[in-house]
Amino acid sequence: MSNIDELAAIFLHEGGLGGGSSPSSFRRWLKSKYDVSIGYSRAKNALKRAKHSTEWVIQNKWEALGPEGKVVELRQTKVKLKQTGSLFDAVRAFIQEEVRPVELKAKSHGELLGVLSIPDIHVGKLAWAPETGEAYDTKRAVNTYLDAAGHLIEKLKRAGAGRVLYVVGNDLLHVDGGLLPTTTKGTPQDTDTRWLYAFRRAKAMTASVIKALAEFAEVDVIVVPGNHDNTLATLLGEVLQAYYAHSDGVRVDNRPIGRKYIAVGKLLFGFTHGDTIKPQALPTLMATEVPELWGQTTWREWMLGHIHKRKEWISVGIDDMMGVRLRYLPSLSGMDRWSYSKGYRHAKVAEVHVYDPEEGTQVATYYKRARELG
Repeated sequence: MSNIDELAAIFLHEGGLGGGSSPSSFRRWLKSKYDVSIGYSRAKNALKRAKHSTEWVIQNKWEALGPEGKVVELRQTKVKLKQTGSLFDAVRAFIQEEVRPVELKAKSHGELLGVLSIPDIHVGKLAWAPETGEAYDTKRAVNTYLDAAGHLIEKLKRAGAGRVLYVVGNDLLHVDGGLLPTTTKGTPQDTDTRWLYAFRRAKAMTASVIKALAEFAEVDVIVVPGNHDNTLATLLGEVLQAYYAHSDGVRVDNRPIGRKYIAVGKLLFGFTHGDTIKPQALPTLMATEVPELWGQTTWREWMLGHIHKRKEWISVGIDDMMGVRLRYLPSLSGMDRWSYSKGYRHAKVAEVHVYDPEEGTQVATYYKRARELG
């Protein structure tokens, strides 16, 4: 919450000027009491958020001598703002109102399907080389991600992918906002910047990837929140959804569910971060949660992140067509202090996968190792 949001909550509690609660009244109240000037749209959105966020108000009152020896009453108002589902709805509405959409036209030329997922990049993470053996920060995270994405996108283009599933989230961001640098559940993290700066870099980074993909393919953006960025990944999804609202070549799936499914031809994919459920349960969940899609497809696959290393197996080991493939994707992220202390290590690799939707088969996998980028 910003100071304007807090003042909006105080304004609503005190009744504003003459008991009014309109944006115009709020603007006059700010000007007269605090000599602060804001626009009508900002005042309107601040009032909207404040109406859904006030938990309680405490007032302190006391008397003091004023001008000419008169006794006057002074008041101090404190407002605690509570983040609720209604507040999220208000933020979502604000995003939809404020983001200026772009238009991208579908340019589908190939018949194959590509799946691009580069999980666990952790934008905002800080690693100090003398402590961990390697340096890592926001600049390195973004440069590493874009370098790998550019290489893999070129592979998709040459392979003839006419449609691409692009996964956003999966601990794209290292912390989940707030005054303290912590994960969604409150675990402290080492960071090199403010969460909002990291969020903006991640927004620009993912938008540039979508733009590059849309040059030759239809793009389905699948938002998969992680355990580090559950809230901010969802809000990033809202931004992207608003940004591409008028594009017929880009679709954004930001549904508030932990497991997302999409079927293309004879292919069925499930996406989740991988931190909240045992992998052994995922094949059965796929069959029971989307039975119609299960019955229409022959290739079924889960794509997960979280563990920062490549790992895969088939749930029924007779052949690919009779089971569900579970694929943990590797990470490009640098080693942080906690991982170093636990002895966790991983190969820094990104990969992209190509499938034939009509045949229901995997065609190719391409890899890109991380380069040393400052």
